[in-house]
Amino acid sequence: MSTARRPLEPLVAVMGSTGTGKSDLAVDLALRFNGEIINADAMQMYRGLPVITNQISAEEQKGVPHHLLAIIDHHEPTWTVLSFTTEARKVIQGIRSRGKLPIIVGGTHYYINALLFEDSVLGPQSLGDGGPRPNVEEESSAQFPILNAPTDVLMNRLREVDPAMASRWHPSERRKIRRSLEIYLTTGRKASDIYAEQQRTGQASRGPRGPWEALMFWVYSKPDVLHDRLNRRVDKMMGRGLVGEMKDLHEQLLRRTDAGETVDRTKGIWQSIGFKQLEPLLNAEVEERAAEELEKLKETGLEEMRAATRQYAKAQIKWLRGKTVPKLKEHDALKYLYLLDSSHVENFTTDVLHPAAEICRQFLVGENMGKPNGLSDTARDVLGAFGDEGRSSRPVLRQRTCEACHMTILESEWEKHVKGRRHRRILKHKGRTALVTFEGEASAESGSGHTATESESKLSSVDLGHFP
Repeated sequence: MSTARRPLEPLVAVMGSTGTGKSDLAVDLALRFNGEIINADAMQMYRGLPVITNQISAEEQKGVPHHLLAIIDHHEPTWTVLSFTTEARKVIQGIRSRGKLPIIVGGTHYYINALLFEDSVLGPQSLGDGGPRPNVEEESSAQFPILNAPTDVLMNRLREVDPAMASRWHPSERRKIRRSLEIYLTTGRKASDIYAEQQRTGQASRGPRGPWEALMFWVYSKPDVLHDRLNRRVDKMMGRGLVGEMKDLHEQLLRRTDAGETVDRTKGIWQSIGFKQLEPLLNAEVEERAAEELEKLKETGLEEMRAATRQYAKAQIKWLRGKTVPKLKEHDALKYLYLLDSSHVENFTTDVLHPAAEICRQFLVGENMGKPNGLSDTARDVLGAFGDEGRSSRPVLRQRTCEACHMTILESEWEKHVKGRRHRRILKHKGRTALVTFEGEASAESGSGHTATESESKLSSVDLGHFP
């Protein structure tokens, strides 16, 4: 049971995978508690594409102010976490100045995490200037070419300059490895030191307000139900004008490329579910191919859209399980996360809206709230899987570093690596060129159950946590 304390600066966050009813819950809470809504869905920030991005309609908004929704053009890059948090905090401050409740809702969970946890994102001051830098990634790549190098090169460099940060990341987590190295290169300081400093500062600045002032709702639908719902939603999008929006976007792309502009299609709206899947159809229509072929391309594209949407929903849940929940545990705030079962649409009011409203009321007035896993059997099963540590019961993954090969390998793959041809060849070469006898050369040449010795490889067994 959470502590009875009236929050001085309350924030409500509504999270969950696509298709679970997050927006409906956020609007209902805003109407009941005089709130305004901040969009935390990266794709829904794009204007003029309400169907592709599945934006809430004006009618569905029911007069509730929505911020950071449909505010950027299709040719603009997706906002970085830094850009989002900078603007979102301004919006939240404005909402509070009007005496209203800020409610953040969306499926881009790393946006929400950055707002909930002060140590999840480095502020502008850590990048060496006084304001937001939406194009910081492009600027850094131009200034420091190593940031464009292969992931293993980035990891080796990060291990040299900030081994504490390097030990936190899996060797395949390129984005995190790159970001940690970028911080060091652009600031001259270790990312691990900056994060530790921000965490200490954040803890010190909380003062008498207490450790936590956010209430979180995880709107959850059982996988089989959700998958069927998402499949049907793609069909509804067709009826709402999906293909028309796709054609307009495709025409804009053709005009830009015909004008000699290089369009980076690995970012922004081009990564939205639908465009890539239906592009073959759009190209075929421009080429005026036969109706039978067009119909086949359309059905193939829609099926790929359904599959991609289901995969995206899984990824969103994976993030909540692997990132948000453990982080809440670190902040002793898991008791503020309530899972609401929206599996049965016909019971949405009784299963989602009513319990959320009562919990929110208790939170705002400082009453004791019930245990999150007591809301439903689903809440008990899903939240109970994390146990007392706030993590799922997945096995801990460990990694080892082979200094001979300059590689970091999962412990489960270690034996395979040291017996591999590449590792043995490198050891043989090192043995021939070393100024002193290199241990293990003979065993490397024989290939008989070779095990790396202390002199061959400096091994580090690092707890990576429950890697999602």
